[in-house]
Amino acid sequence: MPPTDMHVHDDETLLERARSGDREAFAEIVRRHQRAALRVAAVVCGSTEEAGDIVQDGFVAAHRSLHAYRGDGSVRSWLLRIVANHARNHLRGRARRLRRDDRYAGLSLRDCGDGPDDAVVRNDEHDAVAAALAWLGTDDRAVLGCRFVAGLSELETAEVLGVPVGTVKSRTARALARLRDRLEQGGVTA
Repeated sequence: MPPTDMHVHDDETLLERARSGDREAFAEIVRRHQRAALRVAAVVCGSTEEAGDIVQDGFVAAHRSLHAYRGDGSVRSWLLRIVANHARNHLRGRARRLRRDDRYAGLSLRDCGDGPDDAVVRNDEHDAVAAALAWLGTDDRAVLGCRFVAGLSELETAEVLGVPVGTVKSRTARALARLRDRLEQGGVTA
C-alpha cells in the first residue's frame, strides 16, 4: 500500500500491520505521535536537547515490544508511556552525575514544535515558565507536560504515567498550584 494511503488507517490497524513486519505501518505510527512524544520527553527530562534521543530510544523499544501491546489503552498512550519511562530513566541516570540546577538549563518549550500551548506561552513569559517548570519535581513536570505541553487528556495522561485518573487530577491541581506560586514569586502571574 502506498504511504499516501496510511492516513486512512487507525493506530490499532497500523500496529497489527507493524506486528506482521510492515515497517511503513510503524513509521506512520511514529509520524503521528512524534511531536507529542518530543514534548513529553522534553518536559519529563527537562531538556529539549536530549528529548530527540530519548524519543528515538523509546520508539526503538516500542518497536521491539510490539507484541507487548495488549489494547488496554490507545496505541498513542502505550507509545507515550514508553517514551515517558525512557525519559524518567534518562533523568535518573543524569541526576547521579549533575547538580539539579544544571539539569534544566536547556529547557525550552519553543523547540517542541507549534501547537495550542505556543499561543499561551508567549515569548516574554516563556523563560519564566520554563524555569518554573524546571524547579518542579519530576512527577509535577510529567503530569503538566502530558496535560498541557503534549495536550493529552486526563485518561491519556493516566495511561502514559501508569497512574489512576484520580491521581492525575490531584497531581495536576497540586502541580499547577506550585507552578503558579513559583511564577508569582518570580513576578509572573499565571
